[in-house]
Amino acid sequence: MAVRSKPLGPSPQHPIRQQRSPAAAQRKPSAPHPIVEPPARAGIGAPAGILMLLFGLPLWALGAKYTLDGIVIGINTLATFLELPARVPAPTGWWNLLLIPVGLLFSYVESGVRLNFRSGPTHFFTLLVLLILTHGIDIYTTYLGISSLAAQPSSIGRLLNLFWWSPYIAAIVLTYLPELLIRGGWSLLTE
Repeated sequence: MAVRSKPLGPSPQHPIRQQRSPAAAQRKPSAPHPIVEPPARAGIGAPAGILMLLFGLPLWALGAKYTLDGIVIGINTLATFLELPARVPAPTGWWNLLLIPVGLLFSYVESGVRLNFRSGPTHFFTLLVLLILTHGIDIYTTYLGISSLAAQPSSIGRLLNLFWWSPYIAAIVLTYLPELLIRGGWSLLTE
């Protein structure tokens, strides 16, 4: 019986056939999807942003002044309760400008601190208490400053005494509206 042996050298390679999938219908090349751009704002961003800043900055300064006046009233009320003889005078003139960092600190905490549920219950609770105290003290001291203005016999005092809730509404508006205008105006200018 004869045995055939394979040659030791290279042998010619036969191509391996690949199995074909069943014939699928040929797709037409699809047209590229149109790029949809957001509608143009007709150039309203910069003028609106500047206008918002022009209204927001003076309102923020006004609110900060009433907050500072309210802080002084609050300290003096506490001193009266504790029967202390000394009283803190209301800041006037340049002292109002030197105390602006107090208002900036309140604004930063109110708008910059975010609650994070994943940071743990102690951290979350501490930040929640800080935010409640900051917002509460800011609104209350602004209310105290505005209510001292309401006691004066001026046209603004008469307007603030129009309803029993007028000083409360004015305190809330002066606490939050300026910051909303400033942040909104800045975002319109920087987009």
